[in-house]
Amino acid sequence: MMRLPISARLVASMLVVATVATPAVSLAQEVGEKEGDVRDRIEWMLRDRGYPFGEVDRNPVFIARNSALFRSAASSLSSLAVPAWRSIGPFGFQTSGYYGSSPQADGGRITSIAIDPRTPSTVYAGSASGGVWRTSNGGASWTSLTDAQCSLTTGAIAIDPTDPTILYVGTGEPTQSSGCGLLRSFDSGASWTEINGAGVLAPTNGTRANQSYRIAIDRASAGSRTSTIVLYAASNGLHRSANSGTTWTTVLPGFVSDVRADPTNTSVFWAAVGNSNARGGLWKSTDRGVTWTQVYIVPASSGRVALSVSRVTPGRVWIAMSATQGNKLNALVSYDDVSGNATVLPAIGIEDGTTRLDFGSQTSYNLVLEADPTDANTVYLGGSRMYRSRNGGQSFSLVAYNVHVDWHAFEFAPSDPAVIVGGCDGGVHASYDGGNAWISRNTNIVVSQFYPGLAVHPSIPDVLIGGLQDNSTLWAFGSPYWTLAVASGDGGAGAFNPTNPDVMWSTSYGAGTIYRIVKSAVGYGVSAFNRGFSVSGTERKRFLSPLVIDPTNGAILYYGTYRVWRTINEGVSGSWTPVSADLTKGTGVINTIDVAASDSRVVWVGTSDGNVQLSIDAGATYTLVTSGLPNRAVTRIAADPLDAKRALLTYSGFGTPHVFLTTDQGVSWKNVSSNLPDLPFNSAVIIPGTDRFFVAADVGIYESVDAGGSWSSAYPGMPNVQVLDLVFQRATGQLYAGTYGRGIYSTSVLAGQTALRGDVNRDGVVNGLDALQAQQALVGSLPSSAGNPMPAADANCNGRLDIGDALVILQFAVGNAPAGSCVGTVR
Repeated sequence: MMRLPISARLVASMLVVATVATPAVSLAQEVGEKEGDVRDRIEWMLRDRGYPFGEVDRNPVFIARNSALFRSAASSLSSLAVPAWRSIGPFGFQTSGYYGSSPQADGGRITSIAIDPRTPSTVYAGSASGGVWRTSNGGASWTSLTDAQCSLTTGAIAIDPTDPTILYVGTGEPTQSSGCGLLRSFDSGASWTEINGAGVLAPTNGTRANQSYRIAIDRASAGSRTSTIVLYAASNGLHRSANSGTTWTTVLPGFVSDVRADPTNTSVFWAAVGNSNARGGLWKSTDRGVTWTQVYIVPASSGRVALSVSRVTPGRVWIAMSATQGNKLNALVSYDDVSGNATVLPAIGIEDGTTRLDFGSQTSYNLVLEADPTDANTVYLGGSRMYRSRNGGQSFSLVAYNVHVDWHAFEFAPSDPAVIVGGCDGGVHASYDGGNAWISRNTNIVVSQFYPGLAVHPSIPDVLIGGLQDNSTLWAFGSPYWTLAVASGDGGAGAFNPTNPDVMWSTSYGAGTIYRIVKSAVGYGVSAFNRGFSVSGTERKRFLSPLVIDPTNGAILYYGTYRVWRTINEGVSGSWTPVSADLTKGTGVINTIDVAASDSRVVWVGTSDGNVQLSIDAGATYTLVTSGLPNRAVTRIAADPLDAKRALLTYSGFGTPHVFLTTDQGVSWKNVSSNLPDLPFNSAVIIPGTDRFFVAADVGIYESVDAGGSWSSAYPGMPNVQVLDLVFQRATGQLYAGTYGRGIYSTSVLAGQTALRGDVNRDGVVNGLDALQAQQALVGSLPSSAGNPMPAADANCNGRLDIGDALVILQFAVGNAPAGSCVGTVR
């Protein structure tokens, strides 16, 4: 059996140690965790992009590539070229142990796994919206492979069993996101060919395409770059290529959610058709996928169907199917091809009546089935949790109890069946003893999905708080490894108190769920209190509702449903009051709220059904200001930090302008979309005191230096990922981008404030007292009256406060400053 590489064991132990100092989240908090319903999340992603014309899901990369701005050099109008974006993680993070993997590291949603047939140390992982990654050392480190490709949504990965340098990747995440067809590599992912199969795998115009479920390779013809037979199971049919993926034909119509090569007969393939029609069931091909015969009909109440074919018992096929009503497991069946008999198995033990341990009711989203390659009676079945049966499916017991919920992938290593690698909403996890014990493989695989509402510390770089898909609310303190802020399932919008940044706020799925978070005096543990309020179940709300804080008074916060709620005392005792009537057109929700930093009486509100409302009396009254604006979903209103009359507005959707500017508080609007691509735009930033704007889209970030007269590309180093948020940190000149699939990125767009590095108390000299205060700041005991220690305390100029700063300051004070440090200089 393969042992975990030494480097991997060291990383794993470091991740465990890194979490020890963080206080455990209370059980009361953990029980309150709630992931948003999958359907709600999908509807949120598509609704804004389609309003008011119905569902629209075009491929944004196709559109961006047709734009002159696509990865262009900075505009000749700008002498301030944007430096390359840098990923700030999270490079692994801690979530709750109730639904997560704490104290081991979690990661973002992984939908597919493929293991090199020669060695279990080489693994490819496909993420929901962050592309394909590879490790060659068992998960100790990862490399992204598809950042520049036509889609970062991944549904399937297949490695050629004869020549493992040949890879096939199906884009389009199952259930949720459409792809752009097939990605093929002949050099282990170093380069790719994008193939849409003349519209068979993906429409050539970039409109809604398929979601891929599995790719199967014919072993008899494998190893060729021109003549291998490949089968591709997708939401729009089963497709076959006889020339290594170059061209395709559809051989089985319908929703094909699985395809498997028979492990004992190279002429036989198996496929699963779902979607509750007479064609739903198990299909068999005996001519290597050319023609197909239905051999088992699944019940009409079945949706998605998963398969696994026994390597030990020829002709035995396991079938798991989701239920269209309730979305639980509809049935587990064992089909015997020799006799033609199908046996419905009891599958006792996968439901225990608790949300924490139950198989769950998301089988259209997470359904995993895999037969053990060495034991005919052992089969694994996964939903929210993973289960194993050792008696042929009669009964199951829980495995991987310490691993994050919602399983999507489960693969045995071809060269060592004791090695299993799985993918779930918490990233990549592996077992090296046949599924008994599991270890996190989430080191630097950065595929986390941040929702809008990222919050950045007012003055310290890389201190952030943000909400993620199914991974709660996390915060960062300049470390690659992020920490749980509050257990919240799907985490939402955050905020920092502008006058006391040790007080932070976060939200989660569900109206009125709002948390006040306080940094403790002995490190970075937190005490969290729900400062939300109770609202009726009929209160229309966004999937994750916006929360903003008054930029000058930290006791005042605003929260949006279809109306605006406000508290003036930090929500004590649920003291939130609706301060508006319905601000939508009657069916929408509030998407965005912004309070002008220069005049906090000015409050902007934008809705999903195209309304823009303005209050100039701190939310007491509102005026509709939509003259000249399109009827599209408003995604962001960004007030100018220095001019309360000026604001930038972004829209989602296609076919209409996306960015507008007002200089008179909405009396008039100017279309400043100019040369921007026709994409959904999600966020905007006005750099204070300038005509320099940044806007973020479903692919790309764009900059204008002439108040929107023209735009240039501003995303060198940024993958082709959805960018849902932009936040500017005035004190440091850093611009942060929150992405749905690749974590958080940062770049410098202005010079930040200068300081004598090492002079923590700002008395003009660097001495031992400064070293003491740097140490106090590290443990949270520096008096608040001392002010913000950064950036002066960053004496080694690595962008964050750490123990090295205190040491460098002390060394400088005794005349022994290490070479290369910046202590004692003004920066």
